[in-house]
Amino acid sequence: MNKQQWMELQRRPWNRKIMNAYWIVVFFALITELAVLFIMIGQPPLDLHEYIIYQMILPFSLLLMLMGSSEFIIHRLKQEQPYLIIFTGSTLASILIATHSTVNGIEYLLLFPMMLSLFYDERRKLVFAMISAVVLLTILCFISPHLYTSSTIQSIIIYIAIMVGAFAILYGLLNQRRDLLKHLRKAIQSEQDLLIRTVIMDRQTKLDALTELYNHKTFHEYLDHLITQSDKYELPLQLAILDIDNFKNVNDTFGHAVGDIILQRVSQVIQQTVLSPDDIKARFGGEEFAVIFTDKTPAQAFETTEQIRKQIEALSHHEMNGKNVTISVGLASYRYGTGKAAIFAEADSMLYEAKRNGKNRTITELQHPAV
Repeated sequence: MNKQQWMELQRRPWNRKIMNAYWIVVFFALITELAVLFIMIGQPPLDLHEYIIYQMILPFSLLLMLMGSSEFIIHRLKQEQPYLIIFTGSTLASILIATHSTVNGIEYLLLFPMMLSLFYDERRKLVFAMISAVVLLTILCFISPHLYTSSTIQSIIIYIAIMVGAFAILYGLLNQRRDLLKHLRKAIQSEQDLLIRTVIMDRQTKLDALTELYNHKTFHEYLDHLITQSDKYELPLQLAILDIDNFKNVNDTFGHAVGDIILQRVSQVIQQTVLSPDDIKARFGGEEFAVIFTDKTPAQAFETTEQIRKQIEALSHHEMNGKNVTISVGLASYRYGTGKAAIFAEADSMLYEAKRNGKNRTITELQHPAV
């Protein structure tokens, strides 16, 4: 859906309201004529027959034909018809002017279609409303010469000046509205650009550029917060520290570029295995990674870390001539009230134990070393 279609969709209910307002004007005009007829019955020199035909039947028939044909076209085309709605308003005003020419100021009804054109926020529709008013008023002057023969030159000049002045004011309002919208769009765009830059900068300060996992600083911020929540609400919390075995040999033998590739692949396995949005995955530093498990049992955390370890072990790396790498994991559960240092030290001790007992294993307080 493009911008024009979206605007038409937004204006459609209001187009219906405008047409309903036209119908109200038509029936109000009829009720007014009926009231005048009731008041004037029996008051000479009223020609009742002529009044009913020329002041009621003929104008009301024209109004019904106008509204009926407009409704038919709108219903048949099933889309927005702004020019038709504006022209309908101008024609409706012209019929009322012709049948109520003795009412002072009735000719200013032609201002309303011009004001209505502002709703569509297009200068050409305002110009169309003005042209329609001029053409219909000219036709009225030929059909009903008394419209201008009964008016003084001064009143005609004033009327023209008011119509032209109203057009100029409405045209200026449209231009001002367009300028305001233009500035508003620029301001919104600037705010959006600023928000995007802020989000990008925030992301850059929180994520490790190589692995796109949380960095060391963010890891500690989350760990502090989660320990506070765990102490407050007694929520389960586990910390796993994962270290790539013999990573220095990878860098020394195959180069740091290959080492970076290995780090990226390990991080991908971690991301694809730890799926809960509440769990925190981070590159702790160098070849070390950390995962904070929330709202899980120790057994569930152990199962997930084992999946990570086994998937990494199963990978072969053509950059290393088909060789694989392994990781060692230390997994510790938080005990309420002991603080961050305790769980971190325990997980680190478990990792050291895994390294000391042959590597490529997960050590946890729940069980003996598992290969």
